[in-house]
Amino acid sequence: MTANTPAPAREKISDKRIVPVINYLLLFCMMIGGVTGVLAITLIYLFQDDAPDWLKSHYAFQKRTFWIGIAVFIPIALLLPTPVMHSMVLGSVVLIVAFLLFLWIVGRCTVGFNHIFHKRAYPHPKSWLV
Repeated sequence: MTANTPAPAREKISDKRIVPVINYLLLFCMMIGGVTGVLAITLIYLFQDDAPDWLKSHYAFQKRTFWIGIAVFIPIALLLPTPVMHSMVLGSVVLIVAFLLFLWIVGRCTVGFNHIFHKRAYPHPKSWLV
């Protein structure tokens, strides 16, 4: 390259579905490590403006999954090291809620993958359930 040669332009992702698919994978792994959820929400806010309308529904669905999941996960994480977990009833309730949160995130990611795979918009991105 000579000094007068312009730098190559940043290439755009040709398939717009790749970022939502990566986000579903990151959200799926969010229960194992919270860093993946932060990475997913960052990618959502970076790529949602350039997405076609049918993918914007997936981004809205993923944002909702992240924020609701975090809102439920934080109290669970705060209760785990406390004496509440030594109580048979309250400790069981906390663990059941954590397991239900895991199933909820897995279900939402699975349904989202299905819609992405078939190139469909997510029908109700603002729903609480799957």
